[in-house]
Amino acid sequence: MKKNLVMIILLMISFVSFSQSSYHKAGDTLYYSNNRATPVKTSTLVIIKETNVGKNSNVYKVNKFVLDNSRNEYVLDSKFTTNGLQVLKANGHFESYYENGNKESEGETVNGKKTNGIWTYYYENGKKKSEEKLSSGTYFSDKTENLIISYWDHNGEQTVIDGNGFAEYRDKEGLIEKGSYKKGLKNGLWTAFDGEIKKYEETYKKGKLTKGKSWNLEGESFSYKEVSSLAYYKKKDNNNAIKKYVDKQFNSNTAGIAGNIHAHFLVTKEGFVGNVKIVRGITPDYNTEVVRILSGMSGWTPAKKRGQPYNSTYSLSLRFTE
Repeated sequence: MKKNLVMIILLMISFVSFSQSSYHKAGDTLYYSNNRATPVKTSTLVIIKETNVGKNSNVYKVNKFVLDNSRNEYVLDSKFTTNGLQVLKANGHFESYYENGNKESEGETVNGKKTNGIWTYYYENGKKKSEEKLSSGTYFSDKTENLIISYWDHNGEQTVIDGNGFAEYRDKEGLIEKGSYKKGLKNGLWTAFDGEIKKYEETYKKGKLTKGKSWNLEGESFSYKEVSSLAYYKKKDNNNAIKKYVDKQFNSNTAGIAGNIHAHFLVTKEGFVGNVKIVRGITPDYNTEVVRILSGMSGWTPAKKRGQPYNSTYSLSLRFTE
C-alpha cells in the first residue's frame, strides 16, 4: 500500500512538473509577487512572448509589466529570457524600460544577476548615458565593483573615456552629483547639490570612501565613513545580542513550547523600538510576550544614511525550544 502511494505521489509530481513546462503558450498572462507566480491579480504581470527557447521546453521569452497607479494601467518594465515561470530569473540578454517606453538599460544576465560584461544605460530621452561593467575581484577577494567605462552628459558629450574623466548627473534623490573617475572608480572629491545648497561632499580613493560630510535641512553637519548602515543592537551584523535580551526578559510562566516567531518593527532614529508586528507566531501568549519585550527595548544604533540617522524597519526571527 505504501509503495503504491509513493508511486502515485511521484506520478503526480511528474505531471505537475510537465504541466508547468508545457501548459503555457505565447500570449499567456501570469501575475507575480516578488518575482514568484501567484494565482491572484497583482501589480506585476508577465506576458509570454516565446516558448521552448533554444528547444528547451522550460525556457521562455517574456515581457514584464508593472502597474502605473497614476494612469491605472500596466507599463512595460523589462524584456528577458527566464528559466521556468514559477520564479522569474533572467538568463541571457536583459532590457529594462522607463515609463515613457524608452529603454533604460541592457546587458547580459546569468541566474538573475548581471554578468561581468558591459551594461549600457540610457537617459529617459533615449540618449546613451553610460557603459558600465562589474569587476571580477582579485585572487584574494571575490568582491565585485561597478566600473564606469564611458559616460555621456545630457548633451551627448562623452566626458569619461576608458574609465577616466569627469561626470555630472542627477542621482535617484534628485541631487546633482559630480566628481571624477579614475580607472572606472570614483576618485578624489565628489559633491552633491540641491539647487545652490550643498547636501554632502565625499572623498574617494580607488573607489573607496575615505571620508564624508553631509548637512540636514537645519544646517547641522554629520561626518561618516560609509554611505549607509543598517540599524543594530549592541553589535553590528549580529542578531545574537537581541536574542539574548529577549531570552533574559522572557516570562518563564509562558515557557515550554518550541517554534519560531518572526517579527517586524520600527527602529526610530533616536534608537527606540515601535510598531512591533508578529508576522508569524507560535501562541498568543508567546506572541504577546515578544511584543512586550521588543517594545520596551532602547539603546539601538539607528540606521544611517550619509551619517544622518533615520527611522527604519527591522526584521527578526526568534527560535524557541522546550
